[in-house]
Amino acid sequence: MFDGRREWIKTLGTKDRREAKRLLPSFVVAFDKAMEAGTGSGAVERSNKPATVSSAPMPSVPTLGRKSALAGLKVPLIATFDSYAAEQGIKPATATEWRSILKSLVAFVGHDNAAALTVSDIDRWRDALLTEPGRNGKVRTPGTVKRKHLCALRATLAWALEKRYLQSNVAVAVKVRAPKAKKIRDRDFSPDEVLLILSATLNLSAECGHYERLARRWIPWLCSYTGARVNEISQLRGMDIRQVGEIWIINITPEAGTVKNNEARQVPVHPHLIDQGFTAIANAAGERPIFYDIDRVRTSGPSNRYYKKVGERLCAWLRSTVGLTDPHVQPNHGWRHTFKTRAMEAGIPERVADAIQGHAPRSVGQSYGTVSLTAKLRAIKAMPRFIVEEQVTISM
Repeated sequence: MFDGRREWIKTLGTKDRREAKRLLPSFVVAFDKAMEAGTGSGAVERSNKPATVSSAPMPSVPTLGRKSALAGLKVPLIATFDSYAAEQGIKPATATEWRSILKSLVAFVGHDNAAALTVSDIDRWRDALLTEPGRNGKVRTPGTVKRKHLCALRATLAWALEKRYLQSNVAVAVKVRAPKAKKIRDRDFSPDEVLLILSATLNLSAECGHYERLARRWIPWLCSYTGARVNEISQLRGMDIRQVGEIWIINITPEAGTVKNNEARQVPVHPHLIDQGFTAIANAAGERPIFYDIDRVRTSGPSNRYYKKVGERLCAWLRSTVGLTDPHVQPNHGWRHTFKTRAMEAGIPERVADAIQGHAPRSVGQSYGTVSLTAKLRAIKAMPRFIVEEQVTISM
């Protein structure tokens, strides 16, 4: 990269050869290799595997105003993100989404050099994101651009700055003004909506397939009695429903897919679900997923997102067929809000409800001690049963 010792001294902004040698960052070579391996002849890397980039401690520039030791260096954005994602342990689904976002930035500015990005570049990218339709044909909301696109870029550049790969994080200066959305209604389901959804699960068309039928029949009920995220339920395997002593539990675990805080938790099965026969359904699935055919999954392991499709198809069914058409309530996520409301009505302590739903402790004090399985069971049993008129008895 440098032609002779004189060039080293000239580029590093010092006449002291020892200081020049000390300032020569080891990551230059690593990044050059990463660029050659990741981008080849300028094409953006397509592998989903994180690139390996040296994590050796970087020397800091000793004097402000002196010509920077980092000036003119290329810092591959995609390779930098891969290293950041690997070190930070970012979930595969999030890493895939963020990598795609950063690739869109690379395509927009026409290069893969994080060190060459300017505030003006990011401003123009932000404006394009806010005005041009996305892949779904719809214009992105300011909230989406702020929480996803700029968040991915800021986090990556912040990590590069921390590693001394960059002199500044230009994304910090770029803002997105997202006006507060109007609140038209509460985010939990109304009693009529609860009955609409749960009644539909008991009156399914014979045309839907085996796994789709199971998802429609059981996922809304499971969400209603656990307050879990829909993907935490759609990824369940038969073996995740088991007995601990005499208590039937649902083991919500990252081993089955993804959990937002990456921590497993055990949620007691409501007696109404046991009476309806859910434990028998789970037992029949064994080690396989309950709600999707694993033999049809193309990508196994942490990158498997098939269970998310289960939730998406369930949402589409509730909207188009069942008739949950109010755009101000979410067909799947609404159960989390509904569970919290019902828990308050049942007098369940907030910390216990949070532990059941997988919400993080709200204070340092709440992080002490453990909400026991016995305490969770007592809370679950305090939740009243949903009374739903069955027009047709469905045998699963």
